[in-house]
Amino acid sequence: MMDPRALATEQLRPGERLLWVGQSDPARLFTGRDGFLVPFSLLWGGFAISWEVGVLTTGAPWFFALFGSVFALIGLQLIIGRFFVKRHRKRTEAFAVTDRRAFITNGRSSRETDVTRTDRNIAWTRDRTHCSVEWGDSSGRGVFGGGGFGGPNLQHIYANTGLDGFFGPRPMAFYDVADGAALVQALDDAARR
Repeated sequence: MMDPRALATEQLRPGERLLWVGQSDPARLFTGRDGFLVPFSLLWGGFAISWEVGVLTTGAPWFFALFGSVFALIGLQLIIGRFFVKRHRKRTEAFAVTDRRAFITNGRSSRETDVTRTDRNIAWTRDRTHCSVEWGDSSGRGVFGGGGFGGPNLQHIYANTGLDGFFGPRPMAFYDVADGAALVQALDDAARR
């Protein structure tokens, strides 16, 4: 198991002070977005696998089997693979708030934002045991964060599902933090500086 504090400390810049360190709770795999994604993935995967079995058992040309296998693999990613991706991220990424910035790191790459940004959205679970903080527009409007055409913003539609990052850059967000009160306090303290 990785040490989030050690991982975050390695990323500090000269003179920067660490205010809070944490990580996402790996036990929380489902979100409200899964209310749509789970039935959709089962439908997609069921159709794709049925297609593939039908093609393989009827002796159809190899192209149909190859074509169907792509959709079957996508279905498997939607049904189960995304949960492995999500759990891996939750176990290997550290969240940190300093007196200058908020950042996410896994030791190899980092994403960050200015801690004084006012466009952050804080959401608590119903029982207030976990907190998520997203920076930027999380309304789901706009194309790839641009606001053009009024279409869905795929970065935010798939955020925290294990599919985020497949359709553009992952949003800057701390998801499913068990120590939410301390996180929000650190963000508020840093923003007042």
